[in-house]
Amino acid sequence: MPDGDIIHNRLLGIYQKPYQILCEGKLERNECFWILMGAVLKDIKFRRADAIALCNQMGEYIAQVIRNSAGNLFTCWADLSKKLDQLAQQANISNRTKSLVLDGAKDILHDLRYGQKIDLNKIQALVTERYMQKVYISNFKERIPLTVVHCANVDGVILAERIDALGSDINTQLSKWARKASLDEDVAKLKRTRRSKVKEIDLEEDLL
Repeated sequence: MPDGDIIHNRLLGIYQKPYQILCEGKLERNECFWILMGAVLKDIKFRRADAIALCNQMGEYIAQVIRNSAGNLFTCWADLSKKLDQLAQQANISNRTKSLVLDGAKDILHDLRYGQKIDLNKIQALVTERYMQKVYISNFKERIPLTVVHCANVDGVILAERIDALGSDINTQLSKWARKASLDEDVAKLKRTRRSKVKEIDLEEDLL
């Protein structure tokens, strides 16, 4: 498929190829994963390092509030949430990216409020990871069903299963990227895992 061809009008151009190959189902899972993560990485890098700086800022603020509570966290969660809103408003990045970072940070806030244990030394990377998950989910996974007929006439349930099968690998990759990005406060050096040997599935082959 030439660059720029649109076969799903609710997806960005960078996600058209991953969508197509997942619909066609001719490539092995590892290759589908590698192609999809290439698109996700472009999306993350397009949003630049400022998004990571905001993730770190929000993560550090949440950690500071918890540390200052000295184990007696009677925090006004509404006030803490408003402070995250303020940090987002002050950031010089697109509103869409602000929203994705903010949603990721508030996910962490929700987990903490309801008793989930989180390593405060890793909270910045965790906010970054949640942000990256939001990028992937909101710009790809959640948009897949927003078309009546899929490429190659694949059934929507089958396509969803193919995407879900990549979930564990995607989360692992995003977690690695988040740790490095948070440490570097940059996205420039993020890379995909090594590419596996490509093998197309022979639809006529007896796999039993």
